Amino acid sequence: MILQCLDLNIRVYKKNDIIELDIIDMTKDGLGLAKASGQVFFVKDGIVGDKVKVVVTKLSPNIIYAKVTDIISRSPYRVDAVCSISNACGGCSLLNLNYDKELELKKTFVLNCLKKIGKFDISIENLYEGILKMQNPYSFRNKMQVPFALRNGEIIYGFYAGRTHYIIEFEDCIVGFKGAKNILDSIKNALKKFNISIYDEKSAKGIFRQVLLRKGNVSNEISITYILNDANYEKKLDLYKDFDRYVVSNADKNNLLVTSTININLSNNNVIFGNKNIVIRGKAYIEDSISDIKYHISPESFYQVNNEMTKILYDKVLEYADFKGNERVLDLYCGIGTISLYLARYVKEVLGIEIVKSAVDNAKDNAKINGIDNAKFLCLDADKIDPCKENEFKNFDTVIVDPPRKGLDITTINFIKELKPKKIIYVSCDPATLSRDLDILCHGEDGKFTIKRIANVDMFPHTMHVETVSILIS
Repeated sequence: MILQCLDLNIRVYKKNDIIELDIIDMTKDGLGLAKASGQVFFVKDGIVGDKVKVVVTKLSPNIIYAKVTDIISRSPYRVDAVCSISNACGGCSLLNLNYDKELELKKTFVLNCLKKIGKFDISIENLYEGILKMQNPYSFRNKMQVPFALRNGEIIYGFYAGRTHYIIEFEDCIVGFKGAKNILDSIKNALKKFNISIYDEKSAKGIFRQVLLRKGNVSNEISITYILNDANYEKKLDLYKDFDRYVVSNADKNNLLVTSTININLSNNNVIFGNKNIVIRGKAYIEDSISDIKYHISPESFYQVNNEMTKILYDKVLEYADFKGNERVLDLYCGIGTISLYLARYVKEVLGIEIVKSAVDNAKDNAKINGIDNAKFLCLDADKIDPCKENEFKNFDTVIVDPPRKGLDITTINFIKELKPKKIIYVSCDPATLSRDLDILCHGEDGKFTIKRIANVDMFPHTMHVETVSILIS
């Protein structure tokens, strides 16, 4: 029964209620936003401008979640998705939205974060330079992480539906690199042939968990990482090598499968990688390049998933930095040295800091193969550096940060302030944590920096995720 709270003029909804809504905006997670009877609705599959019929799926104190059951009036921004499972998968949550409208929403989202979270006034819009978009926003992902499972006795693979561990099978992924489907089918057949059990999350039993595929955009080299729950892997290396040979021999010969690794993950949690990697075929990395800089990329190393837009991003960093040739640059969260080495030709010296040892090893190798001798790399936690105890951290002109989605730790921010650089270039994949950090760096009693320029690069089409690059000056 539906109740009416007359004193508050708020209708009380319950799960499975069917109602009509007008979608007036989109959330940062790509859900449609609607308001009715004093309530806020987040609507799966809703597009701004739609009038829809929805079913209530979940209630929380401040938000009601729902999903579209019927489109009453189609938004002028709605387009037909080019993927048959996009609604179920949710990985490309904006695939039904016109791309130019998507970019407009991202711009608004970024500016709203800067104003509301970062406490910047409307003048921030004068510093904002817009968003650089992809010309063809498909088949751009150079990395695919694919879980396997048993369903009704059959081996399946696919992507997890949003906020679940329910696998949505796919014929081919329109944003994944071409050729991945053939490799995944070959792995599926090999699992049957070699009778390798599939990991079950509930019981924590079974061996084969996931596979990670990485492809070099320029080299076309592909690596395969089999993620296994197998404490006795050392006794089975010959089996896994035979398994891999079968996968490679039955995959499309156009795929340059240059290396295979097994990763041992014995944990019963959502962590993808375990601590043990064993190369069972080929080299321990793939090669790729951005402009004329070559990179070695190991399975666990951070490397931007969109090569085309990565070059555009790094060129924007270079433009903002406006190096004169005599600068000392500190690159925090440097990964395999992609930004460090891209910029090294234009400065006196670069020091890269990264917590993942394999990535640091890659970075050092990458410097050697490119003949770059003015870039040094250290394996350190950027959140725990004590500048008073580290002689390396003196007299940096420019600090570059490209942190994970959580943004900068307050100790890292204080460390940067102690360095007193002339410039900070902040590359971010989350406008909210970026805005929080910029507020600390620019405002308050100890605010020492001022935003000079800021722009977006669309690294993640068909989602509300967007990369932001900004330059701060002291």
